[in-house]
Amino acid sequence: MLRITSFILILFLISNNGNAQGQQNFHSFSGVTILGDTISFSQWYGKKLLVVNTASFCGFTPQFAALQALDSTYDANNFEVIGFPCNDFGAQDPGEDSTILNFCTGVFGVKFQMMSKAGIALPDTAPWYKWLQWQYLNGVADAQVSWNFHKFCIDEVGNWVAHHPSTTLPFDTAIVNWILTPPVNLSLQELNPFFDVKINSIDNAGQIILDINSANNHEAKISLIDMSGRVLNTDDYFISRGVSTIKINASIKSRLFLIMVTTNQNAKVLKAVRF
Repeated sequence: MLRITSFILILFLISNNGNAQGQQNFHSFSGVTILGDTISFSQWYGKKLLVVNTASFCGFTPQFAALQALDSTYDANNFEVIGFPCNDFGAQDPGEDSTILNFCTGVFGVKFQMMSKAGIALPDTAPWYKWLQWQYLNGVADAQVSWNFHKFCIDEVGNWVAHHPSTTLPFDTAIVNWILTPPVNLSLQELNPFFDVKINSIDNAGQIILDINSANNHEAKISLIDMSGRVLNTDDYFISRGVSTIKINASIKSRLFLIMVTTNQNAKVLKAVRF
């Protein structure tokens, strides 16, 4: 029997003091989509964004599939993935926009917004990638991109929140928990009544026992998701006010997976390991 402590849900509290130049956030920019349309990034106001520089011939290219799964899984949470093809790192995306589009849609089924190829390395850095990489522009941190599939988290009002290197998988707990944090413009107390989830045990047959402590009665959906984004199991449960013990009978072959508990008012994600 294995007891696992749930990961703590980290809330990123971003200051409104502004950056050194005082006038820019991610929504201040505009760019060209991979189909050639010019758009304002302000169209994503109200959504969390994961901004990723992509490449077609990189060891991390299979992340396209997980990024699409992430985009689809959390679309209802006002979240989107935005891809910027780039040839600056290892010359691993040399094709034209049309070639890149055919590749990522045809091979990996990408449906999230892909933009036109962008420069990231000096001296031909796109203005929004200057903002993403330099603290004096974004007001939070320096985060130089050194390879393909570097990930930036942008909140609902265009603030820089965090960044993750290429090796961080799209369904990493830090990214998923950030997606599920309350929107920056909503009251934390209003959105999150007391609600706590802990893993009681996982046995060798795959039975999972959760202890859920809630201030209210809830209809809940509990999903098991592997680290590539594939949903392994989903069922509906009723959670009573107080402490409920929920038993999930699922044959889990993955050693490492996520448990997502979602109600109409809240969501929690736990990282689980079975041996």
